[in-house]
Amino acid sequence: MKIGILGWDHGVMGADGPFGEYDPEGPVLIEYGRRRGHEMSLFTLEEVTYVPGERGMDVLLGGENGGSFDAIISRAKLYGDDWQDGGSEWRDRVERLAMVSAIPGLHVFDPVDVWTTAYSKSLMLQKLAKAGLPVPPCRSATTLAEVATALELWDDIIVKPSYGGRSKGVERITDISAQQAVIEELLAGYGTMLCMPFYPTRYGEYRVHVAGDVVAGCALKLPGPGEWKMRGSTGSSFEPIDPSDELRDLALRATRTIGLTLSGLDILPTETGYVILEVNCTPGFLNSLGDEIHRITMDAIYDWVEKRVAEG
Repeated sequence: MKIGILGWDHGVMGADGPFGEYDPEGPVLIEYGRRRGHEMSLFTLEEVTYVPGERGMDVLLGGENGGSFDAIISRAKLYGDDWQDGGSEWRDRVERLAMVSAIPGLHVFDPVDVWTTAYSKSLMLQKLAKAGLPVPPCRSATTLAEVATALELWDDIIVKPSYGGRSKGVERITDISAQQAVIEELLAGYGTMLCMPFYPTRYGEYRVHVAGDVVAGCALKLPGPGEWKMRGSTGSSFEPIDPSDELRDLALRATRTIGLTLSGLDILPTETGYVILEVNCTPGFLNSLGDEIHRITMDAIYDWVEKRVAEG
């Protein structure tokens, strides 16, 4: 098959990608695809262009006609951490992925509707909840009074933007008066914030990687001393574990519900059972759990893609 990898950069160490980051997984996917006998190409959203064609318009992927590909595996990053300042840049990136997704006969893993749902915490939680999967209760807030209403409801809350990552804009709120300035700054910057109850994290949080129909790896993340956020910069740590059957099943069901080929799920154990916090569509550091799990992940991605293309 002819397979394209839609990366967020070309994976050249030391070069800044469109968001000042380096993603090593694009070149790795290229290497694994070639090992399996596929014709491979790597391109970015900036290299998706449109030209006149027999049907009015052809979409070119890195200069090649999109109709010549059998499948596309996407690592495209639609929004940066400062997505609210991106304006037309982010709209343009979504449009380009939509154009790729609409190429006749092309199998995209994953198309724009899946990608935009996974990027939005609001849409993601809504879809998981409608499927009967355990997610935290949530309400939106655009004013200080609405944040106060959420605090009255749950006593101790987390506020976060619907878009973004790396815990940016995520705050724990316990006192409206004392934290008024923080809340108003978040509302001014993001417009709408999501409010949900705070769950204790002292017993850790699971990060589960799903590739195709395989749970490829799982780790227990533990916060640093006196911290509740799972960030390496605040002293958090992780330990690879063998997930329970219940955790495996939940991760697979959530990934299939969102429609992703590759996902990184954050799942929190609580007194009443597991709660799915996020289903990430571009999980990074896939080799952090070891070379063997990295290999299993890559093989599972291609097993899934080859099977789905063969099935049409």
